[in-house]
Amino acid sequence: MIDHIRQFNGGRTLLMNAGAFFCIVVMMGIANLVCRFVLQTDMSYLVPWLISALGVYFFVPSLILWIATGSPSGHDKVPETDPL
Repeated sequence: MIDHIRQFNGGRTLLMNAGAFFCIVVMMGIANLVCRFVLQTDMSYLVPWLISALGVYFFVPSLILWIATGSPSGHDKVPETDPL
């Protein structure tokens, strides 16, 4: 089960998930403005549902991996290498 969640998360860390979430929310806001002012269509009723789905997509797998493995990306800590 954890391997499937690890594959679904794609090795992203919590910070990468937050950055991707922020970028997609900004793009959705721009798309909503285009729909409202260019296409004369009100799509604002969909935005809260889409943001909720994005939050689940980006943060729930990381949370499950963090609880199960101790790392939000689901990978073990990389051992430090000895610099020459």
